Amino acid sequence: MFAPSGSSSISGSASASFSSGSSSSSTGTAASSTNSTSVSGSASGSAERGEANNNHNHNLSLQLNGNGNNGNNSNSHSSSSSSVITNGNNSNSHNNSNNNTHTNLISGFCSSIWRSATFGSATPVVVSASAAATASVSGSAMSDCSSSSLSVSPDAACLADNDDEDQQQRQPLQRSEAGSTDSYLAKDSDVAQQPQTFLGATELDDELIKQLPKEVLLRVFSYLDVVSLCRCAQVCKYWNVLALDGSSWQKINLFDFQRDIEGPVIENISQRCRGFLKSLSLRGCQSLGDQSVRTLANHCHNIEHLDLSECKKITDISTQSISRYCTKLTAINLDSCSNITDNSLKYLSDGCPNLMEINVSWCHLISENGVEALARGCVKLRKFSSKGCKQINDNAIMCLAKYCPDIMVLNVHSCETISDSSIRQLAAKCPKLQKLCVSKCADLTDLSLMALSQHNHLLNTLEVSGCRNFTDIGFQALGRNCKYLERMDLEECNQITDLTLAHLATGCPGLEKLTLSHCELITDDGIRHLTTGSCAAEILSVLELDNCPLITDRTLEHLVSCHNLQRIELFDCQLITRTAIRKLKNHLPNIKVHAYFAPGTPPAVTSGQRPRYCRCCEIL
Repeated sequence: MFAPSGSSSISGSASASFSSGSSSSSTGTAASSTNSTSVSGSASGSAERGEANNNHNHNLSLQLNGNGNNGNNSNSHSSSSSSVITNGNNSNSHNNSNNNTHTNLISGFCSSIWRSATFGSATPVVVSASAAATASVSGSAMSDCSSSSLSVSPDAACLADNDDEDQQQRQPLQRSEAGSTDSYLAKDSDVAQQPQTFLGATELDDELIKQLPKEVLLRVFSYLDVVSLCRCAQVCKYWNVLALDGSSWQKINLFDFQRDIEGPVIENISQRCRGFLKSLSLRGCQSLGDQSVRTLANHCHNIEHLDLSECKKITDISTQSISRYCTKLTAINLDSCSNITDNSLKYLSDGCPNLMEINVSWCHLISENGVEALARGCVKLRKFSSKGCKQINDNAIMCLAKYCPDIMVLNVHSCETISDSSIRQLAAKCPKLQKLCVSKCADLTDLSLMALSQHNHLLNTLEVSGCRNFTDIGFQALGRNCKYLERMDLEECNQITDLTLAHLATGCPGLEKLTLSHCELITDDGIRHLTTGSCAAEILSVLELDNCPLITDRTLEHLVSCHNLQRIELFDCQLITRTAIRKLKNHLPNIKVHAYFAPGTPPAVTSGQRPRYCRCCEIL
C-alpha cells in the first residue's frame, strides 16, 4: 500500500537466524523525504532448533539495516548498534557519526514507542518491506510438549534497481511440498538476474514477512535489548505488534537512560508489560516519585526483582504500594534511598513473604526495629545488606540469625556498634553463610573468626578491612576449617604477620583475591609462603600490597611462579624498584602492576609513624 504524497519514506532490511546460544542485532539508519512516499524494506530469516541428549541450545541473531535521506536537509545522519549475547553475556556497541548517544536512542524510544501514539491513541507509522525470502518450516509436537522441532532455512535476496527498469515483474515464488514440510522457494538465479523494484510489491512484501512464524520472531525478540526492540518495532506493522508484545519485556533495565525516564514512561511500561514484567531496574532515576511507583505496582503484579537504588524521591509510600500489589517480590534494592524508614521494612514483611534479598545500604533512618519486623515476616531471607546504616546494632543481627537461618550473604560494613556476641550467634544459627562483610566494625576480635571457622565451613568471601583487633590466631582457625575461601580483604588488619599467610596458603587452595594493604608486618617470607601454596600457581589472580613497608624486590621474584596473577597493587612500597617490576612483567606479560614512586627523597619521619603518600596511579 502507498502513503499519500508528503508523508515519510522509510526503508529498512532485516534478517534473523537461529543457531546455538548467541544473539546479535545491528540496526542502521532511517530517513525521510518530504516530496515522495514509499515504504519498503527487506527481510530474511532462518531459525533452527535442535534437541539432543535432552539438551537444548539456541543461537539467535537479528539484523536490521536501513538507509535513507532527507530531501530538505543536506546533513546526513547515521547510527548503528549491535547486541551480541553469547552464553548469557550481552555486549553492545554503538557508533554514530554525529556524536549521538544512547540518550538519543532512548529519546526516540520514549517518543515513538512508549508514548501513547504507539499504544493506540494515534495511528502508528506504517512500514512495509520488500523481500524475496525462502523459508522451510518443519515441526512436530505432542500435546504435552515433550518433544518438538522447528527449522527455518533462509535462501533469499532483494535487489533494488535505480535504473529505468521499474516495470520488471517480480519472479513469483514457487511452492513445493515434501512430506509434511511446506517450503516457499525462490530460485537464486532468478533473484540474482532480475533486480526487483520497490513499486507495486508492497502487499506481497507484507505477506513475505508474515511467513516467518511469530513464535520464532518472539523468541528472537526475547534476546534483544531495549534499543534493538524499539528498532524492530519500526520495520513493519507485523513486527511492531510482536516487538511490543509484553512477553518480550519481562526484564527491563533503564539505568543507561535514567535522565529521560519520567512518570509517563513508567505509566506506559506498566500498561504495556503488565503481568509479563518480572524484573525492572530503575536505578538512578532521580525524577521517579511515589506516584510512578504506585502506578507500576498496581499494573505489574508479577514483579520479582525491583531495583530502586539511588531513587532519592521515593518514600515509604512506594514500599507500601509494592507490598500491597507485588506479593511475588523476591528481591528489592533500596540502596541510598535516604527517605526510607523502618515503616518500609514493616510493609515489606507484611506483604512480601517470599522476599529473599534486600539492600538498604546508606538508608540512615533504618534501625533495629525495622530489621526485626523484616526478619519476622520474611523468614526466607538469603541476602541482607545494610552498609553504612549506623543504627544497625547487635540486636538487629541477632534477629536475623534467629528468624532467618538461611542467610547466605550479610553486609554490615561500617555498622560500628556490632560486636562479637552478634557475629558468634549469627555463625552458630546460620550455617549456610557464604559471604560476610564486617569491614570497619572495629570492636570485633578473634572470637568472631573462630566462631566462623567452627560453624561456617562454606564461607567463600570474607571482608574484614579495618578490624584491627584480628590476629594470626583467628586466621589460623579460618585457614584450618574454611577451605572454600576465595576472596579475603584484610586491609588494615595490622596485627597479622607472615604466619597468617602460611596458614591461608595451606588451608585455602581456592584463594583468588587477597588484600593485605596496610598490613605493615607482612614481609617477603610471608609472600614466599603464599606462593608455595596450592592456590598460588594457577588460582591467585589479584594481590594488593599497598603500604606494606617491609616488602622488597624479593617478593616480586617469588610471584613469578603465580602464572594466573593478573593484577598487583604496590602503592607506597618504597623498597620495590622499577627493575624488579620489569623483570616480573617479562615473566608475566599480561599482569597489570599499579605502583607509585615518589618524585624525590621521602620526607623525614617526625611523628613516629611512617609517612604515607597519595595513591597516584602509575601503571607499569
